Amino acid sequence: MSPIPLSVIGGFLGAGKTTLLNHLLATAARRYGVLVNDFGAINIDAALIAARDGDTIALTNGCVCCSMGDDLGEGLERLARRTPAPDHVVVEASGVSDPWRIAQLALIEPGFSLEPLVVLVDAAAFAGQLADRWTGDTVARQLAFAELVVINKADLVADVADVRAEVARLRPEARVVVARQGQLGPEVLHFVPPARAASQAGARRFVADSGGHGFVAVSWRPGAAFDRERLRQVLAGLPRSVLRVKGFCRLGPEGAPHLLQYAAERWAFTAMAEANGQVSPGLVAIGTPEMPDRGTLESLFRTAAL
Repeated sequence: MSPIPLSVIGGFLGAGKTTLLNHLLATAARRYGVLVNDFGAINIDAALIAARDGDTIALTNGCVCCSMGDDLGEGLERLARRTPAPDHVVVEASGVSDPWRIAQLALIEPGFSLEPLVVLVDAAAFAGQLADRWTGDTVARQLAFAELVVINKADLVADVADVRAEVARLRPEARVVVARQGQLGPEVLHFVPPARAASQAGARRFVADSGGHGFVAVSWRPGAAFDRERLRQVLAGLPRSVLRVKGFCRLGPEGAPHLLQYAAERWAFTAMAEANGQVSPGLVAIGTPEMPDRGTLESLFRTAAL
């Protein structure tokens, strides 16, 4: 059998990886198999795509989304064993991990062929992330082996010329495309990449990045619904050490479930349908070592509770 094409999609927190995956799945003309492994104790990204059935989400168009867990090899094998097998597998790297490390491990998995390594950057936040002493090294490292760089959220800046120039300085070999809201056609993922560095020897087992990268994550489950305006004030006042807040919460006296996303000092609330009780409140915050601890963050968010 021909090997299954495999794409690794990386990029820093909030760059739009899950939005891109959702777009690919929603507009799929082929059967995608997607492995997600969100950083933190609550796997938010899988819940964004469809209703969960254990660790697998089956879509009506033949696509499937699985939780990666702590073993990339086992996740890939699980997808390859499906009948029919996916036409294309996509692995979403966590926002603080090195996507090339995941790609190298994928290279030694039998039955797969590695497609160009995709890295997203947030057009509006990129310059600040590079300049920040905590995030700069991570963002630059993610681009080090990129073969396709997606400058996302181009609608949030007047001009992407400066971002293009910085990407070209850091990774001149990469192909660069510009996107808005992660909307790219699947054909963008397919081209012959430049010659790659030799894959490093390593174990098949992939352990999710939970240490060694200098970032910390805390998660908690809000016990009450939030007042929308007071929650906005809390988010506006978060210290810069808080890089990302993501999860489900309930808003207003009616307690309507919403998805909360905060990154690069911007936030959004998206109403969610109540699906068989599967939308359960839970938030995860990711930040630098200077980020407040869980108790402090819980207390801070509690000031927005009804």
